[in-house]
Amino acid sequence: MSGQTHWDEEMTVLGPGISEAVQWAGLAVTEAAGMHLTDTSGRRIADLMGAAGVNLLGHSHPAYVEALTRQMSEWMIGAHASDARLEMTRLLRQLLPAHLDRIQLYSSGSEAVESAIRLAKSATGRFEILSFWQAFHGRTLGSLAHTSGAGTGLGPAAPGSISAPYANCSRCPLRLTSPACEFACVDLARDILREQSTGSLAAILVEPVQGRAGNVVPPTGYLRALRGLADEHGALLIADESMTGMGRTGTILASDQPDVRPDIVVLGKGLGNGYPVSAICAPTNLMQRGPFGAPSASSSSYGGFPLACRAVAVVAQTVHSEQLADRAGEVGARLLTRLRQDLAGLALVSSVHGIGMAIGISVNVTGKHQLRELFQQLVAAGVLVMTGGHTLRLYPPLTADEAELTAAIDILVSVLRHYQTPQ
Repeated sequence: MSGQTHWDEEMTVLGPGISEAVQWAGLAVTEAAGMHLTDTSGRRIADLMGAAGVNLLGHSHPAYVEALTRQMSEWMIGAHASDARLEMTRLLRQLLPAHLDRIQLYSSGSEAVESAIRLAKSATGRFEILSFWQAFHGRTLGSLAHTSGAGTGLGPAAPGSISAPYANCSRCPLRLTSPACEFACVDLARDILREQSTGSLAAILVEPVQGRAGNVVPPTGYLRALRGLADEHGALLIADESMTGMGRTGTILASDQPDVRPDIVVLGKGLGNGYPVSAICAPTNLMQRGPFGAPSASSSSYGGFPLACRAVAVVAQTVHSEQLADRAGEVGARLLTRLRQDLAGLALVSSVHGIGMAIGISVNVTGKHQLRELFQQLVAAGVLVMTGGHTLRLYPPLTADEAELTAAIDILVSVLRHYQTPQ
């Protein structure tokens, strides 16, 4: 069966709301290894999409495959104590900041964000959440209220949802320049809270790097300023690290910065390297607060199942033993430098930005039809990327061979250089 025939048959049954980039690619994949996919025609494609940052260790990582295969043959179903869960907790304690000494497991990033919000409400006795423009935190009812544009046409958002501009300095809504602005966007958030809050702010919910907005990296000191704003209101700081956690940005947590110390951290995507598992991490004194800390009050049907725990344990062990966070920082910096040099002066490209192995290339296209055409030219040339707004987003695995990465970037640069904007 051809890839197109395969795809067309699936689309007669599946709902139409699946990932836009996946639909544009239209790939039917038969196998995958490392940073490459193979489609039904035998064509090999460099996967820089990585399922939007999920593919942390690469496809079919030998240690990952072996560990999950072994666990499947032993025990899969139930959240009882297990060797897999004990190993996972020990390894995560090695990686995470000491104050985040409690972990609760879930199945998706949205579910974990919902749980983080519930925990913040339990711990503070308040109900308002401040989040940011262009954010993505999920599509379930509570997280939807904090995901930019996702609630359009769905009626009122959850009560207590407050939104302010993010520190996107390349497109500052205040038309100011950092660092001279002295975080005017945080001052604006302070003003918004003064005007809109009822005095019941429970938490500030923020991505340390905004993923769907195009891998937007805020200026140094921004998270510290938000920490100060939360403290002014007696509120918690929630760092949604679904995209950035486990080393992708060059450190285990992107929010692990001086004087930031988030109260709650959300992990997902790369946490399980493709196995659907997520987590919230918080200090014991917060996790114990009711009603969140009561038995069954914060559990999940699949949270803590041994297969999920084994997946997390392999990821944590590999990140630690192979020093993948450091590698992401070093290799990612070289990729950024190379892309900036090779794409400098190109009319199609407005900026190249990012941190670690989370890179964005903003392109000057008119509408989604042109972005789709550019995306599909890349796929035809053998490179798969993620999109977000008018940005091509790159999420190679942290284990990617640098020579293979260089070859993929060669193709990407060539396509961008030769792309002709339709008249």
